[in-house]
Amino acid sequence: MNIEISTLLEIFATVFGLCQGVLVMLNKRSNWLFYILQIITLFVFATINRLYGDMVNNVIYLIMGIFGALLWSRTKSEQRITKCSIRERILYTTVISVGTFCVSNVLKSTNDPLPWLDAFSTITGFVATYYMVKRKLDSWIIWTINDISYVVEYFMLPDRAWWLLGLNAVWTIMAILSYLNWNRVMKKDVK
Repeated sequence: MNIEISTLLEIFATVFGLCQGVLVMLNKRSNWLFYILQIITLFVFATINRLYGDMVNNVIYLIMGIFGALLWSRTKSEQRITKCSIRERILYTTVISVGTFCVSNVLKSTNDPLPWLDAFSTITGFVATYYMVKRKLDSWIIWTINDISYVVEYFMLPDRAWWLLGLNAVWTIMAILSYLNWNRVMKKDVK
């Protein structure tokens, strides 16, 4: 019975994630509703499957989703899409590198089958979400890398998560399209 519920939750998370992906690509505030629904679904999925690290991740993502919904509700002039500065790029590259190293070392002491990849996808996801909340164009570069790493991770798992692998493959394409759309919107706002 857990397998049926688990698969159903995986499907719901995929549907919510696709809805969120389309809405965020179009720069719509309503994306955060589907983001929050997906995160709650993934939290329940992680709980049923005893994925304690994912449970913690999803609590952090839920907080970031609420923060994103609040930030995106500001006036139009406060919602401009911008690029990260050189300093911000150095900062997020450092955070990803150091964070991946530290988290992978912690995960190596568990029975995690892919500690380095799990750490990398977790840290890049946090960084990408942070910059998406801040409406930074660079978030889509990070998301593209993150989604590709998740495709590899879900494929390499002993019990492959096919729905989530498929979702991340679609999200890779959507991240590229989001980058292109946000870049267009950013250039239009500058004029």
